[in-house]
Amino acid sequence: MIQSFLRLIRVFTLTASHARRIMRIKSQNLKDARSCIDQIKKDWAKASLENLGVNIKIIGAEVSEEPMLFIGNHISYLDIPLVMVSAPVSFVAKVELSQWPIIGYACRAVGTVFVKRESIESRKIAAQKIGEACLKNQQSICLFPSGTTTLTEEKPWRRGAFEIAKLHGLKIQPFRIKYKPQKVAAFIGDDAFVSHIWQLLRTKELDAEIEFHEPVEILDPQKECERWQSWCKEDLKTI
Repeated sequence: MIQSFLRLIRVFTLTASHARRIMRIKSQNLKDARSCIDQIKKDWAKASLENLGVNIKIIGAEVSEEPMLFIGNHISYLDIPLVMVSAPVSFVAKVELSQWPIIGYACRAVGTVFVKRESIESRKIAAQKIGEACLKNQQSICLFPSGTTTLTEEKPWRRGAFEIAKLHGLKIQPFRIKYKPQKVAAFIGDDAFVSHIWQLLRTKELDAEIEFHEPVEILDPQKECERWQSWCKEDLKTI
């Protein structure tokens, strides 16, 4: 139990320290700030997953360096460091996350775009920010079209991310995530963060796999939304 508690403390310490490093670099306006920040994000993600006892496996197509949207299924908060260790991306997340202690600070540090999911106006602003991030700032953004964590992918994805891609002429790079054991990693329903991560720390071993598809162009947002949700759902059936 003591060892699990120490690992839990280390998770938050790693998150806070790496977020502070990113904020310092941003304040210095360095020419190579982007590459430095991307490396810090990758180091933080890798160290956090290793500290949680997560074995990482990255397969599939090579991750693109071209600014685009990364889109895939969403099972757990572990998805965020798993994607981050695999690709230089920022994220879109619900605005409530910005108020979480330490986690919220870290999300702001890495350039997360926050959105009120029930607000049409907020979603419009987020769509504009995403386009600017990719086209003007030359950075990639990761979105989870399910809008929430799920193990089944029964509810249709929201096609907003695909519409943003078409509107701004951006490609998407689909990915799909799975864990083993899946139910240990899944953070769904009424799960509480602290109790869930405590259970995770007491698990002897957890395997995480992320598979990337080749980047694709979006011509029909609705059809592409359905296509890539089916692709992700197909992989979950093999578990």
